[in-house]
Amino acid sequence: MKKIFAIVTLLVSLLMGISTGFVAEAAEKYPSFVDGAELVEPVDKTKLLSNLRQIETKHGIRCAVLTVKSTQGMNIRQYAEAVQDKYFADAEKGSILMVISMDNRKWHITTDKTMRTKIIDDVVTGSLKEAFIKDLGQGRYAAAFNNYGRKVDELMTYYEKNGEAYDPSKEFSFGAAGVAAIISFLIGGGVKKGMVDSMSNVTNAVEAGQYLKRDTFNLIGKNDRYLYTHTTVVPKAKSRSSDDDSGGGGGGGGHGGGGGSF
Repeated sequence: MKKIFAIVTLLVSLLMGISTGFVAEAAEKYPSFVDGAELVEPVDKTKLLSNLRQIETKHGIRCAVLTVKSTQGMNIRQYAEAVQDKYFADAEKGSILMVISMDNRKWHITTDKTMRTKIIDDVVTGSLKEAFIKDLGQGRYAAAFNNYGRKVDELMTYYEKNGEAYDPSKEFSFGAAGVAAIISFLIGGGVKKGMVDSMSNVTNAVEAGQYLKRDTFNLIGKNDRYLYTHTTVVPKAKSRSSDDDSGGGGGGGGHGGGGGSF
């Protein structure tokens, strides 16, 4: 009996060891930062990878960055979505992936169906983009990727605290609008008064008739004749951009996000 118990215990230990090995291998195979374009120094890479993993653990998500020398002619949005679906679709609470392509200096951030409800497309191309785009454009890649991670952390914290995604369009302040209206009214009134006072040919009169200068105009008849109206309508040209330069909007499979150039 003791021998059987010992054998069972040994088998369980082996299975647990194998399972743990698979988990470690998966984590090593699909890290949160892959620098295929070799943009980040090793010491910065280690710190960045640690920061991204902390964000993932904190919120139960995948928050990744991938740099490549080229997407081999593939549309960067489709490329990012394909990578996300294959390697970062294992997070129950959603995943977000930034892809940098150096051959054409383009970036794209893709969110899966779950993450898209927590970080909306307008925020991806708005405040999230503003957090890293300056550093990205100036070649400070480690700083750009860390700022991206910090902003994702901030947006996820907002979602968890408020139960809804951060939406800048909902931040309209009626109080601020009222103050702005009053200030505009006062400034407008002051400008109008100054302009009127500066007009030397304007004087106050008691009666309306005093504004008329006598014997300067004699109307002997009047006639109105309508000729015709010709209206020409020219459609306004709409600028069209390629998918990899799109400011926002989702792709296939419920993906969200947006991208552009740097």
